[in-house]
Amino acid sequence: ICGFFRDMFPDLLVELHQLFKAVSELDEPAEQNIFKQRSEQLYEQLRKAGAEHDEAWDLACARIFGPAEGEYGTSVAKLVETKQWEDESHLGEAFIHSLKHVYSSNYRGREMYELYKANLAAVDIVSQIRSNHEHEIIDLDHYYEFFGGLAKSVEISKGEPVDIFISDTTREHVLTEELQYAVQRGVRTRMLNPKWIEGMLKHDYHGAQKVADRMENLLGLAATTNQVDSWIFSAVHQEYVADEHRSKQMKDNNRWAYHGMLETLLESHQRNYWNASEEELEMLRNRYLEIEGDLEG
Repeated sequence: ICGFFRDMFPDLLVELHQLFKAVSELDEPAEQNIFKQRSEQLYEQLRKAGAEHDEAWDLACARIFGPAEGEYGTSVAKLVETKQWEDESHLGEAFIHSLKHVYSSNYRGREMYELYKANLAAVDIVSQIRSNHEHEIIDLDHYYEFFGGLAKSVEISKGEPVDIFISDTTREHVLTEELQYAVQRGVRTRMLNPKWIEGMLKHDYHGAQKVADRMENLLGLAATTNQVDSWIFSAVHQEYVADEHRSKQMKDNNRWAYHGMLETLLESHQRNYWNASEEELEMLRNRYLEIEGDLEG
């Protein structure tokens, strides 16, 4: 959970934990109740670590983790924004350390790193619900921060990637799809959509900034989920670098944001998410240096 959920629904956190505990205490064989089976496994681990019975059982039934009291997000987005990460495991560990605090009936924000990793290691599927038409997966950094961060933290805790899905509840029938298709839809309806681009660029300064934000979100999704295809970066390059008219529009709207977007595109290649051709790279570097010269001049 994020810090806002914690602050807005404190009673719900307690009620959910009571539900988890009730399910774990059902009078039925553990092989018929995977939740109960998992709680009993965690209980044994906690007891071996020195926890007393009541404490161990309360924590073993807990499934809600989030930021420490007074904190609200993770450090994942800040690492991507500032480029201060070495490899993908750095992002996964940052997520774990940000959200390693357990919320149960007896504990509110207690740091439990090993317990959190044990829960993450048991995950087979990471999913995200899309509940409105306003935002696509590439529109907000929270998607890669929480959804992507969770996927990457599960991967490093489990030792292997897990399946990642988006469930779209905006239609009459719920549609569950693999993340890469949700990313592609977001790119096509936003960053590669002439009507959307022209609408954005009607807003001085902010228009190009919003486009650049989505470029950064793409890189964040690529790093945390590995579900952004290389062709997407080439398509973005074709739209915003190779197209002279579009490039001038971006530069005139907000040259600082455009410069940052080109830098993120270069970073995407340097981090091996984009298999760019030499022609694409040469054009991108020239455009980048051109804008950098304008900024310094």
